[in-house]
Amino acid sequence: MPEKVIIIGAGITGLSTGCYLQMNGFETEIHEMHSLPGGLCTSWKREGYTIDGCIHWLVGSRPGNSLYDAWNELVNMKEINFYNHEIYYLAEDDKGNCIRFYNNIDKLEKELLSKAPEDKAVIMDYITSARKFSRMKMPLGKPMELFTIADAFEALVKMGPYFGRLRKWSKVSIVDFAARFKNPFLRKTMENLFVPEMGVVFAMITTAWMNNNMAGYPIGGSLEFSRLIEQRYLELGGKIHYNSRIKEIATTESGGKTSAIGIVTASGETFNAACVVSAADGHSTLFELLGGRYIDPKTADFYNTQLTFPSFLLLSLGVDRIIESESSSLIFPLTKPVYIDPSTTITDFNIRIHSYDPTLAPEGKTLLEAMIPTRETDYWCNLRNNDLKEYKAEKERIIREVTAGMEWRLGNIDAHLEMKDLSTPASVVRYTNNWKGSFEGWIMTPKIGFSQLPMKFPGLNNFYMAGHWVNPGGGLPVALMTGRGVAGLICRQSGKKFRTVHF
Repeated sequence: MPEKVIIIGAGITGLSTGCYLQMNGFETEIHEMHSLPGGLCTSWKREGYTIDGCIHWLVGSRPGNSLYDAWNELVNMKEINFYNHEIYYLAEDDKGNCIRFYNNIDKLEKELLSKAPEDKAVIMDYITSARKFSRMKMPLGKPMELFTIADAFEALVKMGPYFGRLRKWSKVSIVDFAARFKNPFLRKTMENLFVPEMGVVFAMITTAWMNNNMAGYPIGGSLEFSRLIEQRYLELGGKIHYNSRIKEIATTESGGKTSAIGIVTASGETFNAACVVSAADGHSTLFELLGGRYIDPKTADFYNTQLTFPSFLLLSLGVDRIIESESSSLIFPLTKPVYIDPSTTITDFNIRIHSYDPTLAPEGKTLLEAMIPTRETDYWCNLRNNDLKEYKAEKERIIREVTAGMEWRLGNIDAHLEMKDLSTPASVVRYTNNWKGSFEGWIMTPKIGFSQLPMKFPGLNNFYMAGHWVNPGGGLPVALMTGRGVAGLICRQSGKKFRTVHF
C-alpha cells in the first residue's frame, strides 16, 4: 500500500503538493474549507461577468526557463493563451501629465528620461539593473532542507554575476528608492510599482520578466487556471474533500517522539495518514491546529515582528460599453478623496481595464477592477459580523463615491453600470482564513530579503508546511515551488527519488 499524505488546503500550493506526491506514488487527500479550488487564486460570477480575484501575470509563461518547465508539469502550458501587456501601468496626474511605465526596458528608459531628465542617475540605476536581470537564468528554488553542495554550485554559476545587484537592491524598499527622485510625479509613479515596503529588487526583476514576455496573463482568469491544476491532480488519482474545515492536527507520542498522524475536521471526522502537509494559513496552522507547541525561534520571530502583505477590497464594475485605453492599468487622481475605513482614505485610483480578456465580460462590455489595500481586517470582519446592514451600506457608499470620483477620466460610467461588486477583507477571511486577511503572506522587505522559513518543525515528525507562510515574497511561483519542494522533502524522508512528469 502506498503511503498516505493528507494535505490541508486546495490552493495552488496544496494542489501542487498533491500533484507531485501523486507522481511519486503516494496516496493523497486534500481537505479544503471552501467549495472551490485555488484559495485566493479564484474568480466568481456576477450578472454575466467573471470577476478575476488574483492573477495579474504568471511568471514562467514563456518557454525556455525553469518556471515554465515546472508549470508544464502541472498544466499543459501550450494550451493556455497568454496575453503580454505592453504597458505595466499608465500614471496620470490632474494637470494632464502622464508616465507610461513600459514593460519593454528600452521604451521605459526613453519614457522616464523624457519625463524627468533631472533624475537621470536614479532612472539609470533602475534601468541598468532591470536590463542586467533580464539576462538572469534563475534556478528553480528549493527548500533549505533539500539544498545541497551541488545546488549551491549551480546557484553560484547562474546567479554569481547578479549577486551584487541582488544584495544591493534587496536592501532598499520601493518607497525609499522612490524618495530618491527629484521629480514629484515620477516619485509618485515609482511608489505605486507594488507594495511600498517590498524590496525594489522585486520591481526590477518584474520589469525584466515583463521585458522578456515571460510574465503573461492567462486568458480565462484565475479560477480557470486553478481548475486546470485541480484537473491534473484528480487525473493523477488524488482526492479532494471540499467544505472540510480542519479543527486539529492529530498527533501521537512514541519512544519520546511526537508525530503527526492525521487530522480531525470541524464535523468530528478523523482522517489518518503517514504524514500531514499544511498548505493553508500559517498562523492558524501553528497556533490553532497545533496549539502553538512546535515553533522554532526564527518562525516565532516572523509572526511576532515581520510585516505581512496587506488585505484588500476588490471593487468590480461591469459597464455596458467598450472602454478604450492604451494601457490596461491606469493610475489617476479621484475628483475628491474617498474614505474607505479608519486607516484608509484614497486620493488616487489604480484601475484595471479587462478588455484584453474577452472571457470576463459579455461581448461589447467591459469589466473594471480595482484593488484597494488596507490593514483594517478586524474592522471589516467586526462590521460584517456585528452589523450586516451597516456593512452592506458601507460597501454601497464606497462603490458610489469611487465611481463618481473616476467618471471624469472614464466617462459616464454610472449611466452604463450594470454590475457592481465589492469584496472586503472579511471576504478574504471567510473564504481563505488567511491571517490578517493578507493576500500573499510575508512581504519580502529589506530586513528579511530572500530568507526562507523551515518546512519542518522541532519536536514534531511527519508534519510539513508549504506556501506563502514559509517563503516570503508571495505570488504563484512561491506556491508552485514550495509545493514542489515539500513533495521532494517527503520523497527523501521516504527513501524515494523525486520524479516529475511533463505534459
